Amino acid sequence: MVLHQERVLLVRLTYSRQAGRYMLPGGYVDPGETIDQAVVREVREETGVDAAVDGLIGVRARVEDGVSNTYCLFQLRYVGGTPRPHGRENDDVRWFSLAELGRDDPVEVVGLARLAATAVLRGETRLIPRRPLPGDWRGFDDERWRVFL
Repeated sequence: MVLHQERVLLVRLTYSRQAGRYMLPGGYVDPGETIDQAVVREVREETGVDAAVDGLIGVRARVEDGVSNTYCLFQLRYVGGTPRPHGRENDDVRWFSLAELGRDDPVEVVGLARLAATAVLRGETRLIPRRPLPGDWRGFDDERWRVFL
């Protein structure tokens, strides 16, 4: 979830059962990436925005049709770039304020995105930051290992 000036960045999806609704940008981790590197890449690809990870703010886990699926929510801060739609995965990118998320209007926001964004903008979440690895972790480095505590 990218934050900037008390607003969150959401994309309008063009695929899945959520097509036409706004959701947090995100996606899958590519081979060789850490989870926080993946979220920065996905935000850039889907929105044109550069952002930096501040920490982990939540986890959504579900089982659907016998398949487990885990979704990690990170808080990111806006670094630069002009929001623009990806074109294939989404057709709109916009900033939403707390007031806009709370309105009952035709703008459809996926429930998870609304819940998470509202909690963050109200200050109701706890940021779990990335911790540097202790020096005694021989053979482990900060490029291949991430610890959020």
